[in-house]
Amino acid sequence: MQLRNLALTSLVGTLAVGALACQGNRSDQPPVHLNPNMDFQPRFDAQERNDFFADGRAMRDPVEGTVARGLLKDDDHYWRGRGIDGRLVDELPAQIELSSALIDRGRERYDIYCAPCHGESGKGDGFVTEHGAPFAVQPKNLHEDNLRAMPLGYFFDVATNGKATMQPYAAQVPVDDRWAIAVWVRILQKHGIDKGWKADAPPQVAAGPSRAVGGER
Repeated sequence: MQLRNLALTSLVGTLAVGALACQGNRSDQPPVHLNPNMDFQPRFDAQERNDFFADGRAMRDPVEGTVARGLLKDDDHYWRGRGIDGRLVDELPAQIELSSALIDRGRERYDIYCAPCHGESGKGDGFVTEHGAPFAVQPKNLHEDNLRAMPLGYFFDVATNGKATMQPYAAQVPVDDRWAIAVWVRILQKHGIDKGWKADAPPQVAAGPSRAVGGER
């Protein structure tokens, strides 16, 4: 019992000392930094000047050949729409399966980004042309024979890098969505919008997921 009382008294005394230690006068001195390198790091901030370098910039260019993690983009089929021979491909990359969900997504993205100029049906008669927008070059009719014969990768490439007066959309449309748009363009070319692709689905979709969506040759 005495041991218990002693322990209790010791605890109360410790708490009292701790409470008193938190009291005191204000000080103009900076607080003690037990680990000062966490607050005062030997580094330069972005856009800060550094006279050590001749150009006075603290920010340096990456070492030549450096690639950030996750940005290697070494799969040309997926990232650029081209095969190992550098030619435009005519099928989806391995990462993407042809399915009704992909086509629905492609139609949705196409209607947002492409239809204003190329038209909902792809005939180059989007609403911006109907309202007198000045076009130096008329938007392409995607049903022209030369475009119907183009491989799938062509439409991915154009969406990525632009073509003639059309600006690139890589910044606005993710890679997967650009492939989905390319698939929807192919559906428009083969089946048109009036029928609806579900009523006249490509054999690949009816049979299940696939990567083959080649054009007419």
